[in-house]
Amino acid sequence: MRANRGVARVGGSWGRSGGRGYAPGVPPDAAPPTPDLAPYAEPLAHWFEARARALPWREDRTPYRTWVAEVMLQQTRAATVVPYFERWMARFPDVATLAAADEEAVLAAWEGLGYYRRARALHRAARTVAAAGGAFPGDAAGWRALPGVGPYTAAAIRALAYGERHVAVDGNVRRVGARLLADPAPRDADLAAALAPLLPTDRPERGTEALIELGATVCTPRDPACDACPLADACRARAEGDPAAYPAPKARPAVPTRRRYAAVHVDGDALWVVRRPPDGLLGGLWGLPQGDDPPAGTTLAPVRHVYSHFVLDLVPVLRDGPPDGDGRWADPDARAQLPFSGVDRTLVARLEADGHLASAGPAGPATLRP
Repeated sequence: MRANRGVARVGGSWGRSGGRGYAPGVPPDAAPPTPDLAPYAEPLAHWFEARARALPWREDRTPYRTWVAEVMLQQTRAATVVPYFERWMARFPDVATLAAADEEAVLAAWEGLGYYRRARALHRAARTVAAAGGAFPGDAAGWRALPGVGPYTAAAIRALAYGERHVAVDGNVRRVGARLLADPAPRDADLAAALAPLLPTDRPERGTEALIELGATVCTPRDPACDACPLADACRARAEGDPAAYPAPKARPAVPTRRRYAAVHVDGDALWVVRRPPDGLLGGLWGLPQGDDPPAGTTLAPVRHVYSHFVLDLVPVLRDGPPDGDGRWADPDARAQLPFSGVDRTLVARLEADGHLASAGPAGPATLRP
């Protein structure tokens, strides 16, 4: 068990007895009552103010910066997002700049974060806002009407950027709530209502962000640091002795492996690349032409890439003769500027390392061959 970090405890509707946390007078085999969370609102906010991580989107808080951060943070760790957020703000400091940018520049700035549909939706939404005169929506419903903005993101923006009372239920908050209530499969709407008392009267956004921070840093999926948690005395799962059992794990389907082929056309140090269709996986990104059937040519060792829902074995095939279809020749400088997927970057690096591309030589202008 981790050592107590000096977190203040608050007396609520139930306390501890015999080290198990049951309410006084309640038989040990009886279900604990729903905890009274209101007394914990200020201690939770104070915990956040003392322990919150220093993250760039928490500085100079604006609706635009909050929106970009929340979209980037979807399914991505904060530590990964930090450098992308900082580069994004240098490149697209406001919604007008983002709206005026072309999609290729937006995808290039997003490259490496994955889930590129988020970037395309953010770009479309920025253009919607710009077309309306640059004014952001006036309520959560208006935000949800924008491309790529769901209930969590809308609630987070309205709370963190505008100071409104919203519980933003993401994966971290869902885990905190499931453990507080010992509910193996809580609904988001129920959690938002149950956790609302944890938002302090003064500056309720502190409670909104504190719940997110608590799930990310203390109430983690495995080995939660309960002794460092400001809500420990109100936690039914901790009283049961197994907080990590909540929420109940979901059955994960087997991840299939797909085999595809990449046509490799080489001209000196240049490769023939195509742009993916806007819809679908890797939409709008550039890369080597891919297909399900092996083309004629010399087959090389496959490159494996793991996506969230499948594993891709991409087999490069060196081909002679002119390439088919629409595309362009891209030398190293051009490839560095174009938005590529991770698997295409890996494949190009393999081709370079194995000597299939001529030396790039001194840096020069990007090449576009007919």
